[in-house]
Parts: sequence; C-alpha cells; structure tokens
Amino acid sequence: MAGSSYLRAYKKNGLDTDLAVADAHRVIQLLYQGLIETIVRAKASIERNDIEAKAAQINKALNIVAGLSSAVQCDPNDPNQVRVAQNFKDLYAIYNDRLMQASFELRTEPLDEILQYAREIKQAWDSIPLAQRNEGFRLQAERDANKV
Repeated sequence: MAGSSYLRAYKKNGLDTDLAVADAHRVIQLLYQGLIETIVRAKASIERNDIEAKAAQINKALNIVAGLSSAVQCDPNDPNQVRVAQNFKDLYAIYNDRLMQASFELRTEPLDEILQYAREIKQAWDSIPLAQRNEGFRLQAERDANKV
C-alpha cells in the first residue's frame, strides 16, 4: 500500500511540474488524460458499489469538464470558430449530464459514452502537428495584442 501512495505522490508532482511548464495545447492534453483516467476509476467504483469513491471520481470529472469548458476560446468574428466553440460547449454539457446520470443511477453506460468521445478527441488533439499548434499560438497572441 505504501508503494501506491508514493506512486500517487510522484504522479501528482509530475503532473504539477508538467502543468507549470505546459502550453495551452499540453494543458488540454493533460485535462483529457485526467478525464479519461478519472472516468475509468468512476466506472470501477460503480462496479464495486463503492459509493464514496464514485462520488469523489464523478466530482473530479465534473471539475475537469468545467476546466475544459472554460478553456474553449474563439474569435467572435469568425463564424466557423464560433460554431466549433459552441459544439465543444454543447459536448461538455452532455458530459456533465452523463456524469450526473451515472452518479444518480449507478450505471456505467453513460461513462462509456463519455469515454468513447473523450478518447477520440484526445487522439485527434494529440495528432495536431507542431507547426499547426505554433500557428495557433501565433494567431492567439496576435488576437490578444489587438485587444489591448
């Protein structure tokens, strides 16, 4: 048991270090990875009827979804960006609904639905080439500079 607490501390410190130096793209990667891991733990908690652990994991997942939702940004003058941003906001609202459903009904199927989408999005996010990421950062910096 002591070994697992050391591993958790190591992972937490590693995550804290990763977040401290992460760019926006990496933060989203970490949030999605955390969401996937948390939902897997929530499923396991439901399957073993551990209500306390289920509640903790669902709450953690809700917080991660809130973080993902608050990270959605777009150029309000670009209708395509606005549409994509709204689609993500809608998806995160669905995540919240499914998390609450799983929690109240003690069912894993709503969590499986989130896992399917979250894994697909994370895989797509992970595959964004560095050149495109850098162009996105450049455009964001340009947009931010024009706000001042």
